[in-house]
Amino acid sequence: MESLKQSMKWDEERFGLEYDLDVYNIVAVSDFNMGAMENKGLNVFNTACVLASPTTASDADYERVQGVIAHEYFHNWSGNRVTCRDWFQLTLKEGLTVFRDQQFSMDMTSEAVKRVEDVRVLRAAQFPEDNGPMAHPIRPESYIAMDNFYTSTVYEKGAQVIGMYQTLLGRDGFRKGMDLYFKRHDGTAVTCDDFRAAMADANGVDLTQFERWYTQAGTPQVKASGTYDAAARRYTLQLEQSCGPSPGQPTKLPYHIPVRVGLLGRANGKELCAERVLELREERQEFVFEGISEAPVPSILRGFSAPVKLVFDQSDEELAFLMGHDTDSFN
Repeated sequence: MESLKQSMKWDEERFGLEYDLDVYNIVAVSDFNMGAMENKGLNVFNTACVLASPTTASDADYERVQGVIAHEYFHNWSGNRVTCRDWFQLTLKEGLTVFRDQQFSMDMTSEAVKRVEDVRVLRAAQFPEDNGPMAHPIRPESYIAMDNFYTSTVYEKGAQVIGMYQTLLGRDGFRKGMDLYFKRHDGTAVTCDDFRAAMADANGVDLTQFERWYTQAGTPQVKASGTYDAAARRYTLQLEQSCGPSPGQPTKLPYHIPVRVGLLGRANGKELCAERVLELREERQEFVFEGISEAPVPSILRGFSAPVKLVFDQSDEELAFLMGHDTDSFN
């Protein structure tokens, strides 16, 4: 009950979404073969996701109860009030709702610990799926049985894709997009394209290329290298993206990848300039930082700002330096 109260309060404050019925029912079933199901006004849970005893439950058990109850409650808007036009849009409700429950858990516990945990799960479960014979986009083009697509790609990678909207647009811009999405589509069945259009229209940006995250399978690789010009007080960061072949997709077009970057001074570990979100849209791009007073130690892909594999040659000394000085908890 406490988890439900926290979820309701958080959704009202973060996204302005209030519960729309007079009664909210939770049913716990001991032999339910899934974690939970978000039936409108009557959520069904496996008892393991609702009940916990201080004498036997760990912190992780309590956090799971909190997160799963939040997830199913959040479906009241992202899944029920606004639902999917067809099964191909499954990530529209699941990726968005996983993102929402992750953000909730960050605010209720530790943002840094939760982010590390979510990325660890993504790398352990979704990355292998994305690079194997069962690789598929978060919005699949076809299926034999729909329950085959309740996958880590649709859920976990789908949540990372939603998170990239927030990285690109900022928290306020993402909230504007969410507001427009629910205003436009309340009570209707929609598509992933409708969500992307709401984000773009609310912020006056072009997100056409971003659709490739929905249509292309595989985990992109981003290679980074940097050069420092002491005379010009200029640091240049080169980024190069690639993505290997997947079943039915021998070649890939460049993604729209947000890369959060900070530059730390070697003398004292302080930020040499404001953090930037670089938008990698081409196969190779250069990004220039002016007014950099010394050769920096770069902190790249802060907060794991995109579900990619980063290749960047850094020494053990530089990694230890980042561990001791980086203001980004993930890096």
